[in-house]
Amino acid sequence: MSLTVKHLNSDASFLLEFQPITHFPPSPRPSHRGFTILLDPWISGPSKIWHSKFSISRHRAPACVSSLTELPEPDLVIISQDKSDHCHQETLTQLPASGGKTIFLAEPAAAKTIRGWKYFDANKVVTLPRWEDPRACKPSTVHRVPIPAMSPSGIKGEVTITYMPQKVEMTRLHSAIGITYRPPTAPEPLPLTPPSSPYSGQTASSSPPDGAMSVIFSPHGCSYKTISPYVTSHLIAEAALPLTALLHCFDRVSNAWYLGGNICSGFPGGLEIAQNLCATAWISAHDGDKETKGFASSKIVVEKYDREQVESVISPRSDKFPNHRTGTEAVVLQPGEEKTWSRGIVNFAFEA
Repeated sequence: MSLTVKHLNSDASFLLEFQPITHFPPSPRPSHRGFTILLDPWISGPSKIWHSKFSISRHRAPACVSSLTELPEPDLVIISQDKSDHCHQETLTQLPASGGKTIFLAEPAAAKTIRGWKYFDANKVVTLPRWEDPRACKPSTVHRVPIPAMSPSGIKGEVTITYMPQKVEMTRLHSAIGITYRPPTAPEPLPLTPPSSPYSGQTASSSPPDGAMSVIFSPHGCSYKTISPYVTSHLIAEAALPLTALLHCFDRVSNAWYLGGNICSGFPGGLEIAQNLCATAWISAHDGDKETKGFASSKIVVEKYDREQVESVISPRSDKFPNHRTGTEAVVLQPGEEKTWSRGIVNFAFEA
């Protein structure tokens, strides 16, 4: 199975495409075309907070598409927060108001905002509740999306989505969305046998796939403590470690305390997540160059971390083999760029 991550703008808008591994030729059936998720799309127009005199932002570099209608219809659109650079009305309302397969999964404030537009059919917008640890005898708050099996004798796949906000925070910026993908399966052909064999021409029975792929999307960053219960219960239960991709800011952004304080935790905040989850890749998110004006931006301080700085810590060079790196790959994708990661059978030991 594989995950392709495409960066749509220079900020925090991504298209994820999960693909199963199949032993049969590609099929036009939807279940064979993978599963697509659109994250926080902001394609065109400015992003305002309250009023343009308070804060207004624009991309300096254009997105790779001018409209969401230029992309394949996604299975899910996930909105991580209600701020307009994540929950952008002009962009989201480019999608059909009704019909189609797309479902919008939004954190509570964003879901309320989207419903307030009175544009989408009510059944297309679903609120993602705060994560609750089922080990504390609380009902599960993981949102589960089944994926049809690839054949009548195959096994269904599943995508799970979880919303994890950081506790005790005035700005509600620091949160994470957890995503796992377990692919559907089809039977594998048995080796050819002599004609007299009673099993000639049959196929092997399906078996569960080896683990799941996993993504943590945290554009403003969050503490490892915020996601730790999710890791030790859900990701381990799903056999979804090591983490496939961490989509998290590199740059640390701070404002005056009365304007929110820390805006993006950046590399210092994401390092613990990447290392504890042995992330295959850490992809820069929310670090793009924007033109921001207004009172709220007058006190902003940005501490920049480029890819080489991040990589030198999370993927150090070997003294014996200086051209070889181990650990987590640091990735910066420009608008329109994409990269694919695959997963086979992985043995991973995790200590809580």
